[in-house]
Amino acid sequence: MFRIDLHVHTTLGGDSNIRPETVVAQARRVGLDGVCITEHHSYDLSQPFDEIAKAEHYPIFRGFEYRAAEGHLLIYGVRAGRGDFLPGLPMQRIVEWVNRRGGAAIVAHPYQRAMIGSPLGDRVLQLTGLSGIETLNGSLQPAENRLAQAAAAHMGLPGTGGSDAHGLHILGKAFTCFSEPVTSESHLVQALREGRYSHGDHTAA
Repeated sequence: MFRIDLHVHTTLGGDSNIRPETVVAQARRVGLDGVCITEHHSYDLSQPFDEIAKAEHYPIFRGFEYRAAEGHLLIYGVRAGRGDFLPGLPMQRIVEWVNRRGGAAIVAHPYQRAMIGSPLGDRVLQLTGLSGIETLNGSLQPAENRLAQAAAAHMGLPGTGGSDAHGLHILGKAFTCFSEPVTSESHLVQALREGRYSHGDHTAA
């Protein structure tokens, strides 16, 4: 089983206290096989991790988290930045935009109560074209994750796991399990689009 924390924020995004140079040591400490950095609204912000991955000989992938009109979306396999589109567009529109570019779109924490504005909630059931739903967010309460798991089951979608870490102690608290080693971002996107994964957490390991 290959374990990747698919939802990590660092100081590069301006809303986390995780320094990039501390990520790999912590990821190894908690037994992760890789991490994916998902700064808000920009793939480019995480570019320094390309050099860190090479220096540490450790798999570090890059994506980004987009704030749509109704909630948040994790985007993988699309190299877009803040100049490519504005925040706050309809989520369905962004999902379709990602799919046209061969990427994978995963709804993040759809039932998170502590959000600015109302959470996506059951509106997630109306979305099409998703590669999955984040059903285990390491920064949420169990009840919020259970609602996401129920939505994913209703929609026939698999669920990812990610810590949504903004502090180092949260990194790896939740992760996504792949049946084989993920060797590149294109490989990651293919596995996500084909649903070849499940969520996991260290309390259940």
